[in-house]
Amino acid sequence: MRIVKVGIDDLSSGLKTVHTYWDGLRNGRLAPSWGEFDLVMLPPHLLPTTMVVDVRAPLENSIFRYWGSKLTEIHGTDMTSRHPYDLTPPEFGRQLLADHRMVIEARKPMAWHYSFLAAGGYMHSHGLIRLPLSSDNETISHIVVVVDYSREALDLIRLGREKIREVPGPDTAQPLH
Repeated sequence: MRIVKVGIDDLSSGLKTVHTYWDGLRNGRLAPSWGEFDLVMLPPHLLPTTMVVDVRAPLENSIFRYWGSKLTEIHGTDMTSRHPYDLTPPEFGRQLLADHRMVIEARKPMAWHYSFLAAGGYMHSHGLIRLPLSSDNETISHIVVVVDYSREALDLIRLGREKIREVPGPDTAQPLH
């Protein structure tokens, strides 16, 4: 798996639109709540590759509240109501746990470019943004994850490939900052 943490400016226009929508709902607060965040307001081409994580304590007990339809094809399984960190291969699940922990600790949106071997044995590359939501304006209660596989997103990844570095093995993986 290859991964790089990127800035919002390094994302596709669709993911920037998602960030702008989130930021407008935030209105100066930590984050909007799940009740305020309307998935229908996202660009339609991104809904099938959108996920919503219900953050639980401990974080390992979190579950997918929403799992976009295209993700089942990509990962070979429907993860609705399942733990995000059970995704395979195991190092992928561990990387998601580290990435979600970073979003919760940073208390702000974060973006990445991922490349990994998907179900069926083919390489997937995509850009994504993780947006925190808060029901009490103090703690992160949900994380909205929006993935973009568009041509624009792939071109941005190719242009920035010199910034992408291999993630260390699963037992030595360090969160990327």
